[in-house]
Amino acid sequence: MYSSLLSLGLIFYSFNLIYSQIAFEGVCTTDVKVNGLPTVDGNDEFEIDLYETKFLPDNTIYLAIKQKHPNDGIREFVLRGFDADNNVVGRFDDGQTERLALRHHQCSNEATAVYVDRVEGDSYREIPLAWRATGLPANLDEVVFRADIVSNKQIYRVKSAPLKARIAPGIIPSDNEAVNIDYCGESQGCLIVPQNCNNPKCEYALSWQVIDNNTARFHIVARAHGFVGVGFSGDDKRGDDQVILCSKDAQNHVYVRNMFVGVQTPQYIQRERPAYGLRDTDGYSNGTHISCKFTRKLSPYADASVENAGKAPDGVDRDKFINLKEPHYMYPIYTNHDLMTPQGMRIPSQDIQIVNNHPINFERGIWPKSHPRDGAFLAKIHAILNIIAWILLASAGVMVARYFDLIWPEYERRVVVDANGVVTGEKLQRRNRFSFFNVFQPIMITVAILTWLAFLAILLELNWKWTYGTHHMWHSILGVIVLVCAFLAPLVGILRPTPRTRRYCFWYWIHWLIVSLAHCLAVPVIFLGMDNRRLDLWTWCSWLLFGWCIFHFIVQLIFEIHACCCARQDYERKFAVVGNTIDLGDCFPGFEDADYYPEKHPDQRARRESVPGESWKPALLSIYLFITLVVVILLILAVILYQGY
Repeated sequence: MYSSLLSLGLIFYSFNLIYSQIAFEGVCTTDVKVNGLPTVDGNDEFEIDLYETKFLPDNTIYLAIKQKHPNDGIREFVLRGFDADNNVVGRFDDGQTERLALRHHQCSNEATAVYVDRVEGDSYREIPLAWRATGLPANLDEVVFRADIVSNKQIYRVKSAPLKARIAPGIIPSDNEAVNIDYCGESQGCLIVPQNCNNPKCEYALSWQVIDNNTARFHIVARAHGFVGVGFSGDDKRGDDQVILCSKDAQNHVYVRNMFVGVQTPQYIQRERPAYGLRDTDGYSNGTHISCKFTRKLSPYADASVENAGKAPDGVDRDKFINLKEPHYMYPIYTNHDLMTPQGMRIPSQDIQIVNNHPINFERGIWPKSHPRDGAFLAKIHAILNIIAWILLASAGVMVARYFDLIWPEYERRVVVDANGVVTGEKLQRRNRFSFFNVFQPIMITVAILTWLAFLAILLELNWKWTYGTHHMWHSILGVIVLVCAFLAPLVGILRPTPRTRRYCFWYWIHWLIVSLAHCLAVPVIFLGMDNRRLDLWTWCSWLLFGWCIFHFIVQLIFEIHACCCARQDYERKFAVVGNTIDLGDCFPGFEDADYYPEKHPDQRARRESVPGESWKPALLSIYLFITLVVVILLILAVILYQGY
């Protein structure tokens, strides 16, 4: 009886052994197969986490196969590294990982793949492994790891990020040479030392871009030959901070490390994984500068499951990470000292300074644009004055000067009739009420004053320095042209010659060119100013101004069509218009004197003749001014209420 039970037990054990053991086929290829199991893309369920992003020959690279979120876990698997031609490269030297008995399969080029074909008990969340860069071709640029994981009766195919070869020391690639500070406050946030420097004179430059709701990409370039980095602090004091350091080794290779610092003495967040919590780390040095890049989660880095006391299963204390979704302080780190000293790792205290005087909130950077500070007060003054000057006053002045010279002329044409109402002639009479020129000239003087005050305000904001960057350069260049034209327009207006002269014709076209050029450039300059690092208004402000431009064009088109329709009629009636003033000699022979003396003609009286459009053009102008005023008020309120976002 006992022998029968023993035989049944051996049969059951053999059946279980056969059933639980996986037979992998094509271990040295990119597509491992197992009879009876379907294959699916597993990059959403599992990942290959590389603890380093670069390798040197014979380096040992630590990595892990991990589940991204709770699932059926990892059971059997195959892992290997491939070059660009899909040849297996490198060697896995692990013999035992926890309770797993790792097996190695040697490929034709003596490279190895590691696999587990039978897992006893429960599946695994994470399996740490080690790969050695040995026997690699001399020109190998990168290695990509592929894993085929058996889980839930399926094969999940997983691919890692590239593991790149380190370039020769002393070289910084062109895309890592400098931080582009032209877009600071627009598409990226910045921390710069000195704060008003410009490339390449900056001692330290850090930029960050928020990639998604929980990820930011950082880039640091600093003048140093020791180490550089950035510190994240929950308050404005040193100590108990998270710092990310980019340090050099003896061969000038740069490594990115995630650390926690008390006051001056740092420690690794995780000693076995110096870059724990960081992704896509990259670093270079050329002897004078150190450059590095890395990606970090905004919220504290942790695995999907967390054990007691806030520690992840790998033993990392989450409290050592600063939550970048909450307001925090940042400070630069750059020094010529070595990170390693006889007393251990040390960060000189003078290199840890809180340089920004208010907390930074990366949560704001999730919105379309990232801003390191609120809108500057003088920049707001600059914007408000220009909006009033060019959107409201200049537009109204140009509209009046161009289309109301006949309705509100300097000289009013009247017909002379006798006692019987018969027209006996024509006369010109100077208006006692205001004329278009009496309105236009004061408006342009006011526009010039406001424009120059706005220019002085922005110069004070910039500490009397010229702005940098293509986007800001165009705003500045066009703005200076508008500024000069605004100064010349009233000055040329004051020099207005006597009407009915040849000089008056030249004056008219010069004055028209100056005013038209200024007005045509002012609106694009305002558009460019709405997307400025010091005052980047909401998107709806640009759409509002764009809508006003269409409205302005429609109103001007109506006035222009009406003027064209009346031009032939005026010509036939010999009511010639030269510039903005009636030419008396051409239109009214015999009326050399613009004044009319009724005492010399007691039997005659003057009657004002109607002008085309005098009934509806003032009404349309009133509507235009009202809508323009509403747009200007809304834009001014947007500038005042803007606090960055």
